[in-house]
Order: sequence, then structure tokens, then C-alpha cells
Amino acid sequence: MAPKVDPALHLLGGAGSGMVACTVLQPLDLIKTRLQQQRQDHLAFLREAKTKGLLVAPQKSNIYSTVRDIIRTNGPIGLWRGTFPTILRNVPGSAMYFFALAEMRSALATTRTTGKNPLQTWDNLLAGAAARGSVGFIMMPITVVKIRYESNFYNYKSLTDAFSSIVKNDGVRGLFAGYGATFIRDAPFAGIYLFFYEQCKSTANAWTVHNGVNVANAAINLGSGVLAGVTATCFTQPFDMLKTRMQLKPLVYRNLWSSAKKVIAEEGAIGFFDGISVRLIRKSLNSAVSWTIYEEIVRWHHNSQLNASAL
Repeated sequence: MAPKVDPALHLLGGAGSGMVACTVLQPLDLIKTRLQQQRQDHLAFLREAKTKGLLVAPQKSNIYSTVRDIIRTNGPIGLWRGTFPTILRNVPGSAMYFFALAEMRSALATTRTTGKNPLQTWDNLLAGAAARGSVGFIMMPITVVKIRYESNFYNYKSLTDAFSSIVKNDGVRGLFAGYGATFIRDAPFAGIYLFFYEQCKSTANAWTVHNGVNVANAAINLGSGVLAGVTATCFTQPFDMLKTRMQLKPLVYRNLWSSAKKVIAEEGAIGFFDGISVRLIRKSLNSAVSWTIYEEIVRWHHNSQLNASAL
């Protein structure tokens, strides 16, 4: 029987994976926020221009122009603006998520009494969604501060400035702006991701055994993570876009339903997929890197225990 994994290891593995992923991929997160924000600026300009009889609108931004403007204004280091609040959110958030997920999967497994693998496929979807939804609520204030700080709508000088301004202008409720959209995005994302991730891993491992091909576990985990990340990202993109707008402009985008109607009326259905190109890259890589590092840490600990018990 395999030794039971210490719950603290899930916290350590989650924190380590979260630290690496959010630090390396922060520029993509910043670019995604700026692109979604710039689209709002463009639409606002069009509405104002129409009332004044103007015919010329500013050129829409793209990934290249956004990166160029950030570097021109703040230098290359500007691409990592908001890294500290990202670390404050992702490191404890990732640690709590992997810990909660492990506990939920363990609890669900005890309810199964048949089969070699008592944890059923759909249990992964349920456990992933529940763990991410609960942790997301705990980390929501940091998420809102991070989004506002990364945006150039407000030009906050510090995280403290951002936090105090939100509380002063919007009250404590402002720290949870967009949670509905966040929950509807993150909970399904985690569930769908975990569902496809485990399925891809099982299929890849079965193929390597059947064909006698030796593939590193890390490579299988990374590849499975990217495929699962792309799938989950496409399903949940509309809610990510709504979440960002509700957090940037809570007075304009007051709730999920009214925000969705506003987007449909002004931009059409295509507006829900604003910023998907950057998010596809960021979320896929972030999830793949996080899960690969986490699983390698757990695997290393498991092998260490086996070697110690064999001595």
C-alpha cells in the first residue's frame, strides 16, 4: 500500500507551483487585462464620437501594440507590473486549492466501494469545481486589488492605495466585485480542466504502455495540462471577460446579467471572446506548469518515502 501523502505536502506543492507559474507568466496576465480594458476605451470613444459627429476612431490595440506601449512607458520591467499582488493571490490560493482538492477527492474516494480506482471520472469535475469556487471566494479581495492595480484606468501608486480607494469608493462590497462571474468562470474551469487532464493522462499512459514507449511523466503531465487548459479556457472565456469588466468598472457593469446584456447590445456575441488569444496561452501554460510542478513534488516525496522504507 502506498504511503499516505501528508496534507502539508499538498500545501507546499501548490505554493511552489503557484509561485513559478505566476512569476513566469505575469506579462501575459497584464497584457490580457490591458487588451480588455482598451476595447472598452475604444467603444466609449465610438459612442462619444457619434454624438459629436466625428468619423475617426482610434486604431484598435493588439498584442504587439500593447506590449510596445507598456515597454515604452515603463520599460521591460513594466511587463511584470502587478506581480506582487499576483503572488499574494496565486501562491496561497494555489496552495489552498491543491490542499482542498486533495481532501475532497479523498473524501469522494471513500464513498466508492468498487473498482481498482474508486475515484470516478465525474468526481474529478465535481471536486475541482468545489475546491476552486471556495478558494476563489477567500482570495477575491486580492483578485480585485490586482486587477485594478494592473489596469491604467486608475494609476494607483501602490497596493495600499488601490485597496483603500476601493473600500472608500465602493465599500467592502467592492472587494468582491465580479465574484459571480469569477465563480461561474473558475469553478467550471477547474472542473473541466481536471476532468480532461486526468482523461488525457490516462490515455497517454495507456498508449505508452501499449506501444512500449518510454515518456517522462513530466512530459505527459505538461502535454495533458496544455490540452485540458485550452478546452477549459474556451468554455469559460465569456465569464472571464465579464469578470474583468465588472471589476474595472463596477458602476457601469453592475452585475452578471446586465453586463452580459450590455456586451451583446454594444459588441455582439463576439465581444464575449475579447482577449481570448492571450488567455488561451496564459491559462493553458499556467495550469500545465502548475500541475506538472505540483505532481512532480508529490511524486518526489512519494519516491523518497518508498526508498526510506526499503532501507
